[in-house]
Amino acid sequence: MKVFLAAILFVGLCVLGLGFNIFFRKDGHFPNTDISSNPDMKRLGIKCAREEELERIAREKGVCGGQYSDACKDCSLFNSRN
Repeated sequence: MKVFLAAILFVGLCVLGLGFNIFFRKDGHFPNTDISSNPDMKRLGIKCAREEELERIAREKGVCGGQYSDACKDCSLFNSRN
């Protein structure tokens, strides 16, 4: 029983430590790690592999002809198509 309580306490402290910024900051939120919608990545000119591949295909064919999802709405090729 002591080992179980110690394990629960240890896991709780780990969760608290990993989520410190989220739990205790006023505007705490999970960082945006999606490359295609992260403003810092866009500012640095870093693109996701899918967007790079679509650009390559668009250069070769001259037109973007793929199927798009909501994740592609920020893509410059998607906007130029509409």
